[in-house]
Amino acid sequence: MLMELRAEYSQFGVEVVGIAIDMASKVSDYVRKMRIDYPILVADAGGLDLMRSLGNTAGGLPYTVLLDRQGNPVRRKLGALRRDELLAMLKPLLARPTT
Repeated sequence: MLMELRAEYSQFGVEVVGIAIDMASKVSDYVRKMRIDYPILVADAGGLDLMRSLGNTAGGLPYTVLLDRQGNPVRRKLGALRRDELLAMLKPLLARPTT
């Protein structure tokens, strides 16, 4: 779903970035197996601190954060994300003018 969304909305400046909290070799294997075409960053234990600083105080996964064009977190979702939910979160951000 994320790869499809990235392809559909890249013309509007939408980018998908994954942050994995695992061993780099496992992440690499998974990315290759799933043919993920968006950037994946590998975080060490500091990734948990990053999640918490972005509002995930429970530390649960998956955790999605949408950033506006200035890089500010504006939408968050803990748990599995359906396409319709993601589009409902994303579309208002696309309508905002760039500054």
